Amino acid sequence: MQKKNDKTMPPFSFLRPNPIKGYGEFNGYVSLPIGHPWYGKTYPKLQMVDIHHGLTYSEEEDGRWVIGFDTFHASDDPKDGNREKVRKEANRLLERAEDAEREQEKERRIELECHEKREGGRHWYQPYSGAVPLDLWEVMRAKTAQYNKDNPHFERTVIDTAEYFSQVTDKLDAYRFYLDDRLSLSVGVRYGKAAHEYICFELSPEVADQFNLDPLNRDN
Repeated sequence: MQKKNDKTMPPFSFLRPNPIKGYGEFNGYVSLPIGHPWYGKTYPKLQMVDIHHGLTYSEEEDGRWVIGFDTFHASDDPKDGNREKVRKEANRLLERAEDAEREQEKERRIELECHEKREGGRHWYQPYSGAVPLDLWEVMRAKTAQYNKDNPHFERTVIDTAEYFSQVTDKLDAYRFYLDDRLSLSVGVRYGKAAHEYICFELSPEVADQFNLDPLNRDN
């Protein structure tokens, strides 16, 4: 019987018998709760996960997201698919899933710190000629999404973006520039009061809309 907390209990690994004979005896899986960063991602989008010949399964099961790998590849030796070896590999997949959760928690802490710094007056948050203030965390998320869209084979996390912006100082604020060119949107992150202490980059209208980076509602 399914318990009330089944959908939210921590990730766990398990095995299933391999339905195809002549290869490994078992396949390995990890069950993920709602809210996990991999929840809802199909296995082609998780190929950065280093596991036995890559992930080959991703489906919703009873309100949880199950991912896994099989042992019926052409190069698989039946001996490599025995219970203990597959259990060890499934537990390694579980460790990767737990790492992803910790990474997500780090991102949440950074998000909280961004808001706390702004509320505490630790940003350069003051009028800037020709620009409209934006939420720094939303700009970091948008910049990450734009990078991953432009570089699908080199995925970046919000933590990577935050660390990049914080190389000079963690005292930052973000702005939106409204230009005549509607093909791209200019956003900037300032790290000092001087005119040159500024990182400016462009976002596509789709990404800007996704993260509500049009405070004056001029894009449409």
